[in-house]
Amino acid sequence: MNTLQTRITFGVILFALFFGILSLDVRFHTDIGFGCLAILAGGIGLYEFYHIAGRNGFSPFRISGIVAGVWLSVSYWLSIRTNPGIDAPFLRQETIVILIFWLLLIQAFTRGTKDAIKNIAVTIFGIFYVVFLLSFAIALRHFPNGLCIVILVLLVSKFGDIGGYLLGRKYGKHKLAKVVSPNKTIEGACFSLLSSVLIAVIFNLIPQTKVMNLPGSVVFGTIVGFSAMLGDLAESLLKRDAQVKDSGRLVPAFGGVLDVIDCLLISMPVAYYFFEFFPLV
Repeated sequence: MNTLQTRITFGVILFALFFGILSLDVRFHTDIGFGCLAILAGGIGLYEFYHIAGRNGFSPFRISGIVAGVWLSVSYWLSIRTNPGIDAPFLRQETIVILIFWLLLIQAFTRGTKDAIKNIAVTIFGIFYVVFLLSFAIALRHFPNGLCIVILVLLVSKFGDIGGYLLGRKYGKHKLAKVVSPNKTIEGACFSLLSSVLIAVIFNLIPQTKVMNLPGSVVFGTIVGFSAMLGDLAESLLKRDAQVKDSGRLVPAFGGVLDVIDCLLISMPVAYYFFEFFPLV
């Protein structure tokens, strides 16, 4: 089985698992499955980020960072699901203060002064980059008609990526960002945006899933599709800096969990603020 066939096979499996979890949530009128999935993806993604940072010469406090990240995710999820309609803060001040003091202490007593700024900074950045950005998926899930919104963002982001990958491989000739991601082309990016807009329009033509009007669908598909590409390029930038191909090996043909969710780390926050400023729901 070649790489493309493997990617398609495991891509279908991942989509089936995701929609299976969502189906159970709908069946039991809950969001526990989605919440646990988001928290698990954030924890694994953060672990993989620290692995990338380690390959680049940093020494993040992995256990402390992952524990803090997961705790922030869990507390945010519990707050937002028990107080619907309340804009619950993700970054709890007491948690951040405790984390910073804790990192300073373990740096001082276990590692001394060497690379203190780098170690602490990369640990905290990982929490912001992976866990904080992914928390917007939880926020979107609790919007009115939030389940359809989350599915829409996922489909626009991932099918844009798929369209750009497949058609870019065949028709791509001009490099998009040669230094950051040599395989990406301008033609592939255009196909990616077109695929994102097409998915957004089709999704909102179905009465059962419609969350916005047709003009809004075109704008949404363009903005979110573009942000998904930026998310993919952002992770490529980090991996290129660390000289690694994939963030991990957990997902065959895709790499790690961070490789799967990279586009969502930007597209979910962008979608959140899109609906905040343009309440089309």
